[in-house]
Amino acid sequence: MHRFFVAPELLTDPGLAPARGTLSGGQVTTTFSSQEQAGDVVAHTGGAGSNLVPLPKEIAHQVRDVLRLNVGERLILLDNSGDEVVAAVTRSSKAGVEVHLLERRPGKREPGVRIVLCQGLLKSARFEWVLEKGTELGVSVFAPILCRRSMAGLEDAGPSKQQRWQRIIQEAAEQSGRSRLPELLPIRPLMHALNDIPPGALAIMPWEEEHNRTLYDILNSAASITHVGAGEVLSGEGTLASPSAAPSAVESPTHPSPTVVLFIGPEGGLMAEEVALAQRHGVQVVSLGSRILRAETAALAAVASVMYEYESVF
Repeated sequence: MHRFFVAPELLTDPGLAPARGTLSGGQVTTTFSSQEQAGDVVAHTGGAGSNLVPLPKEIAHQVRDVLRLNVGERLILLDNSGDEVVAAVTRSSKAGVEVHLLERRPGKREPGVRIVLCQGLLKSARFEWVLEKGTELGVSVFAPILCRRSMAGLEDAGPSKQQRWQRIIQEAAEQSGRSRLPELLPIRPLMHALNDIPPGALAIMPWEEEHNRTLYDILNSAASITHVGAGEVLSGEGTLASPSAAPSAVESPTHPSPTVVLFIGPEGGLMAEEVALAQRHGVQVVSLGSRILRAETAALAAVASVMYEYESVF
């Protein structure tokens, strides 16, 4: 089903029922009435709890003119709460599109690791590509940063540019099935981003001049520690052992998601002074391999590597 983020107040009808069904392996098995299964929608008119809402103009255009959804066809509306609301088209005309809200249910979970991508500002098209693909990969926070080699003028991103960036993130989140929007922070200098590294976060800065430690080395070590926190322990040889081997292992059913902060330089790369400054703030400098990557390629390669290492933990 097609997915659209809407204003939260659009989905606050008191008559909207929570998800019906049973939990099975963390998933909700949803049940509908026979009318709903057949695609028929009863249009209860008037009064609170009717669950009939008009779609915003832009979304109505998408539903009616681009996707050409017919009456009875379903879509998913999202309010950035982590839930999703199943809706069915009840009326579609040039005057607007109206839908019947059928059910609220849990949306797809966010990744098991929270990635903050501190991206040195790039030319517009390349930065927008990072926003789009980073959202698809699971980045939680985009933090554009100004570096010494950032091109002049990039810091002057007015309201229209910010709105465009937000729209790119939203469309990528809808396309990739996310139920929460990544956060987009204001543009700020590298120093400010370094000062705001969350306590306990793993901060990493790929740099082409680093030749000893690789991203794999850092992530493999950090992911092993995360496994320990999730109920596994290290054996004497430094390998993972079964939780049953150590009764003192953590056994809490829920664990806070680890945070990884990635610092990626601009198109001209990071200067040695900036790297040294980052190291003084506890950032670990790593290599992404023997090849010199474009800034946008380095960002997505690093994000994908972090996801690969951490997703199996949770």
